[in-house]
Amino acid sequence: MYFELTITIQRPPTVVFVFLRDKEKYPQEANSPVLILEKTTPGAPGVGTCYREVVQMLPFYQGEIISVITGFEPYKLLEEDFRGAGMHGHLAYLFIEEPEGTILIQRETLHYQGLLKLLEPIIRVFLYPRLRERLVNIKSILEDGYDVAE
Repeated sequence: MYFELTITIQRPPTVVFVFLRDKEKYPQEANSPVLILEKTTPGAPGVGTCYREVVQMLPFYQGEIISVITGFEPYKLLEEDFRGAGMHGHLAYLFIEEPEGTILIQRETLHYQGLLKLLEPIIRVFLYPRLRERLVNIKSILEDGYDVAE
């Protein structure tokens, strides 16, 4: 399953990149399914940095997702591979500078395993709006003046 979403954020690529690079530091939305998000590799983020997420998948099921940064070009590209909770995939963010700020492109590929593979058409219908909503929330947080630490 593949998704590509684009949004323009009225902040420079440096701010948008740092916000997504340091994803464990920014606040989760009130209705976020992400219960825990932590960086498990010490030091500054870069290729090889690992993260652990615990996500509420269903009312009585929480899944763990492990991700690792696989592409890292400051202010231009941030990529990661992830695995867990019955799936694996790849996430890429591209940052394009423009006069009004940043065009952020999100490309995500998901591969479900087992019984989840049978549910892909249904998952797609519900997942796309969630991905879009997440980008809109990021835009809102950053445009409302959220300060990132370089």
